[in-house]
Amino acid sequence: MTYLTEVETHKARKAHRCEWCWQCIEIGSQYKRYRFYNGGDVGTVKAHIECYDAMQDAAYEEGGYIEWTPGQDRPCIADTTEEAKDKELTT
Repeated sequence: MTYLTEVETHKARKAHRCEWCWQCIEIGSQYKRYRFYNGGDVGTVKAHIECYDAMQDAAYEEGGYIEWTPGQDRPCIADTTEEAKDKELTT
């Protein structure tokens, strides 16, 4: 029987590896985390917020749960900072 904990949002106190894209989750950035228990297997999944969203989209498309191999494409994040907005106006 498989059991999943609630998904939590954490702020990284140390560097982690994203289970979706396999890139670094840098110190100070937010990430999603949940744990799973499947028979004798136990694990913790940590992912960038945008990677977690991509994981959920992929699971939805497959009708529920999915299995994946780390190294998927990391989704782009829209840069909404004031500096980026100013750059758009000047180009």
